[in-house]
Amino acid sequence: MQTYTELTKETENELVQLLTTETWPYHGTENPTEEAIKKSIAQNNYTNEGTKTFFIQYENQTTIGMLRLFDLEDPSCLFDLRLKQKARGQNRGPQAVKWLTQYAFTNYPHLIRIEGHTRHDNLAMRKTFHNSGYVKEAYHRSAWPQNDKLFDSVGYAITRTDWEATTTTPIHDTVPF
Repeated sequence: MQTYTELTKETENELVQLLTTETWPYHGTENPTEEAIKKSIAQNNYTNEGTKTFFIQYENQTTIGMLRLFDLEDPSCLFDLRLKQKARGQNRGPQAVKWLTQYAFTNYPHLIRIEGHTRHDNLAMRKTFHNSGYVKEAYHRSAWPQNDKLFDSVGYAITRTDWEATTTTPIHDTVPF
């Protein structure tokens, strides 16, 4: 069973350890440095009024990843999900996304939707969005810079109304342009 523990001042070093000892092939910076993560923490990019970060833990409180919800003060928030290599491909992603969806809609009643974006070639995350009730809403060409290349990105979202009704409403866009 997965559990989720909020980041605190006391656990910031654990976040640094997590983010600097893994490779994140579908994130803007695949191998962030300790200095960069500490600077980002100091700038309140992981905890502030509109941002919450949680460790994803499995059995014996072993950390297998992290979730970061941000823009929580807006009607639409975003999230970042990272799983350690050894935890990927085990249905951990959909569990985490479903948990964060419930957490966000339950604790932030002003939210009308939750969004996420991924590289077009991150098929595991695209499947995670789909299996978590998120709808593909956008395809952005050459929008994801990484390693001096531009990748296409795909945007997904879930609305509060779909979440509350436990349904998925497909996009009905009949306009050909």
